[in-house]
Amino acid sequence: MKMEVKKEAPAFILRGSSYNGCGEYVEVSYTDLRAANIGDAWEGYDNHNCGRALNEESAEVVYKTDNGVAVLRRRWGTTDSPDPENWEDAPELIWYEFA
Repeated sequence: MKMEVKKEAPAFILRGSSYNGCGEYVEVSYTDLRAANIGDAWEGYDNHNCGRALNEESAEVVYKTDNGVAVLRRRWGTTDSPDPENWEDAPELIWYEFA
């Protein structure tokens, strides 16, 4: 008998990084989104205490119905230079519909 295992893919993955390496992955599943409340948030951040080439991101539930959730994604960080400057992308609103 042959057995196959299938795992639900995460709704999204957050991860921070910097000049010194990558932070830990933060996987958010549809189960997490179904259980979330408005205002619940997750963050992918750098854990190397480096301020150069910093990339961090967050996701916050801003609206919820029985059919899905609206998540506001943000990305920010610093440039890759000896004297890094801050930057921030425009926020992105994503609708995750429940099956």
